[in-house]
Amino acid sequence: MKSPRSRIVLLWIILFFAYENYAQQINVQAEAKPLGELLTSFHQDYNIQVSFNARFVNKCLITTNQNFPSPYKAFDYLTASCGCTYKVMDGVFVILKKRVAINRGFHTQRFIYQGQIVDKMNQEKLPYATILIDKTSIMTDSEGNFTYQSDQQKTKLLASHVGYFVLDTSIQANHNLRIELSPSITELQEVTVLSTQKINVLNPEQKSGLAKVNNRQTPFLPGSTNNSLFSFLRLQPGIMASGEQNNGYLLWGGEKGESHILFDGITIFNTSNYNDIIGAINPIFIKDIEVLKGGYNVDIGDRLGGVVDITSKSGNIDTATYEISGTLNSFNGYVNLGIASKSSIQIGARIVGPPTISSIGGYLPDAIFVDVTTKYTHRLEEGASFAFTTLINLDAGRTPKRISGTNDYKTEARTSRLLGGSGTFIKPWKKIGRTTVRVAYSDFTTDYTTYSTTALLDSNYNPYRGRIYDQRFFNNVQEISIKGAHYLPASQYHQLSIGANFTHNSSKINHGIIKRFSNVEQYGTRFGAYLKDELSLFKWLVFRLGIRVDLPMHAETKLLIQPRIEAIISPSREWKINMAHGVYNQFITETTIVDAYRNYTYHWSLTDRQYHTVPQATHTVLGVSGRYRYWNCRAEAYYKRTKNTLQYWSDSNDQMIETSSGKSYNYGLDVKLGAHYKNQQIWMAYTLSKSEVQFNKSKPRTRAPQDQRHEFKVAGMFNWKQFFLSTNYVYGSGFPNIQNLISAENIRPYSRLDIGGLYRFKATEISIDFGFSILNVLNTYNIQYNNLANFPKEEEQYRQAMPLNLTFFAHFRF
Repeated sequence: MKSPRSRIVLLWIILFFAYENYAQQINVQAEAKPLGELLTSFHQDYNIQVSFNARFVNKCLITTNQNFPSPYKAFDYLTASCGCTYKVMDGVFVILKKRVAINRGFHTQRFIYQGQIVDKMNQEKLPYATILIDKTSIMTDSEGNFTYQSDQQKTKLLASHVGYFVLDTSIQANHNLRIELSPSITELQEVTVLSTQKINVLNPEQKSGLAKVNNRQTPFLPGSTNNSLFSFLRLQPGIMASGEQNNGYLLWGGEKGESHILFDGITIFNTSNYNDIIGAINPIFIKDIEVLKGGYNVDIGDRLGGVVDITSKSGNIDTATYEISGTLNSFNGYVNLGIASKSSIQIGARIVGPPTISSIGGYLPDAIFVDVTTKYTHRLEEGASFAFTTLINLDAGRTPKRISGTNDYKTEARTSRLLGGSGTFIKPWKKIGRTTVRVAYSDFTTDYTTYSTTALLDSNYNPYRGRIYDQRFFNNVQEISIKGAHYLPASQYHQLSIGANFTHNSSKINHGIIKRFSNVEQYGTRFGAYLKDELSLFKWLVFRLGIRVDLPMHAETKLLIQPRIEAIISPSREWKINMAHGVYNQFITETTIVDAYRNYTYHWSLTDRQYHTVPQATHTVLGVSGRYRYWNCRAEAYYKRTKNTLQYWSDSNDQMIETSSGKSYNYGLDVKLGAHYKNQQIWMAYTLSKSEVQFNKSKPRTRAPQDQRHEFKVAGMFNWKQFFLSTNYVYGSGFPNIQNLISAENIRPYSRLDIGGLYRFKATEISIDFGFSILNVLNTYNIQYNNLANFPKEEEQYRQAMPLNLTFFAHFRF
């Protein structure tokens, strides 16, 4: 097998030749030739993507014979000769008229542009799409809505979204605009298009620490049939893949519980289950995933670390849709039905049983996973809408294992339950913008039991199996929230939004071993509000200013203020620089408990000054991103400092010793390089990071348990006609030995190669996928932290991560 270093060298060679191909000269020979014909020849001869109004540009005739060192030099000359200008948006050269300055009086009429960005194929709303309107860049909300005001009754609009072609059109001021984008990959390549736009995995121009994907890309990743969320996240820089912590993502070196995971506004406290293959969110329901690793503004998140914001499908009111998918031991069904003329309902259900064949450790684990997801959507008059989402899943597993050299058995049994629901109301107003109100509920319970059984005799000397010891670990956490936000119409120079929220949390803990956490109940309520403004001071400079306040309601009430600022600088057409700095608080977290054997266990508890001091983090981010025709890159450096983190220690007698509030330090560098051509793409990601903790001021910092210096990832997605193939490889330098965190030695490096593919075809009205997924192709032995309660034995601190796993699947749509 080739070493990771040889793969890095090979990828650099590929990217180098892609760049050399891009840097070709542009030869322009024309005599009284319309500009539109020249631009068309650029696409045919140099594969340069161009968008223009033919009636406008063909009025200009070009006579020249020159060689230009790059496409930008050619466009500079041609547009200057014709009195127009151009802008590059997602790799497309867009020809624009020069704007004429207007003398604005006090009584200038204002026109409102209000509408939605939707998928042209299925009318799904596209969240967080980018719009360039009246030369001002704005972003849609989670339902694809936008509002803009201008003194122009007619203007030019460009719209783009991950996985879709850029739309260049003109629009009239209207309150019910519906902008349709065509997907860059259709189910059977049914749409023939001239453009060769890529499928973007990241959209680097919008926010600091951002990674994005939608449901048109995730089916092509290995393992995404059952857990598309983890399959995507593990391949992004700054999101740790080593250790395979898919029940609590570690973003930019953060601790467990510091990342906020949302599904339609529902807080997801745990995203995995017993066998770590099935994700808590049904992949068929996922429409869009937006990951913010740090440096985000005040309208997002409620944690010290990153945010994973998942948006579900909107539902189709015009057409009934049915989907069935499955593997040898799992079933997933989905139905979308239109109700009356303005409503739709979606229902999805999954059932996952135990493995059909197992030889690991000589026993067959018993496990079952069941979940049901629903969403009801109703469209009201004048663009208003209401949506109600529910999520219920139950996960149960029992693993018996014979204790070596005895007739005794050790059994681990776990039951977890997740209940959630949210209702969202969106009201666009004719002149004052858009209002969103959301009510959400989340309830997560995990009940973990460890016990041993042995052969015993009853009073009549009949043999039976009895329990030697029984330990139970129970944790329940709930959240109820009401959030409201109002977005004033965006203008050329600023976009203002305000919001307020009410949140109630509760936690119940029964540790089972440590007496301090026997039957503990906690409750907390808080109010919050924020103000955010985006200022476009110059064409090359955008400031996002925000301030957030939280007020926990208890005897020691104190107003917590969290200012945040972000700046985006565009020094040239193809490069952007982003900077962000902000303060963040968290009011419910997974508290760490360390026993005498240095086993780490976690439970959800409140941190609202009544029970513990509220932890606080400071994020500082500096990044640069570039985008060219066939490749893109992004690099971001980050520094996160957290104080008031709490850690508990117990001695050999199970007595609790509470440490003083500690500090953690996370800093590192993310780099991502990608190359693409039509529907083929390959990317490489590298993270250099360091995570340290300090719980005693008189002692130096030590390595955090999740500290890892290097992590390298390479992935590719390829499409030829009806065949799709995807492969990826991840290498991590390894974690420290938790028995000796002051040592620089690691326990074991991480290495995993995955391959997946599918064949897609259509039979009458049914679209069919047949595919396979191979996880850990080389069957490399990797470790995974056992974040459940551990037995007091050193060898129980780690367990084997994903072994070789081959899955065949089928997917039917009709």
